[in-house]
Amino acid sequence: MDRKNRNRAFAAALVCVLAAGMVTGCANPRKAGAQAMEEGQYEEAVTQFQQAAESENRETAAEGCRGLGMAYYELEDYESALEAFRQAADNGAQMTVQTYNLMGVCAMQTGDYASALEYIQAGLAMADSATGDEVPHPDLVREMKYNEIICYEQQADWENAKTKAAEYLSEYPDDEAVQKEAQFLETR
Repeated sequence: MDRKNRNRAFAAALVCVLAAGMVTGCANPRKAGAQAMEEGQYEEAVTQFQQAAESENRETAAEGCRGLGMAYYELEDYESALEAFRQAADNGAQMTVQTYNLMGVCAMQTGDYASALEYIQAGLAMADSATGDEVPHPDLVREMKYNEIICYEQQADWENAKTKAAEYLSEYPDDEAVQKEAQFLETR
């Protein structure tokens, strides 16, 4: 599975988690937004989640913002997605490894590699301390470690990029793309 499809799969997984949380007595716009996401109707999901995000109830607003972030992400409106995820966090939404990954990808897509690196590292730190059901899928962690290398490269932080590429290859020695990246980094 390529990286873009993996990102979509992780966003879909978040929708499932969000939808499961909505079954327990939540407002209709959140349910309708989750349903629209499941059906691939992302513009409708934005409309529904926007209503939830405007709620006076802080939890409903946080979940509405998180849903908005996922809908905007699927629409490839990364700037709006990142802002929605930030608002979700500001409203007290529980942050997850998956959310930090999506925030990192959004920041990368907007060219803000410094913020992307912060989100990715926060997600990786959370992944390192996760236990039980909170342990993220190994492919998600691998993707985040790859993106960490890219963030360092894009900021011309060659030494950290080299270090992270070497760490990555010690865990995933068969990754030809990172082998090439490591060779490139040796010229820096």
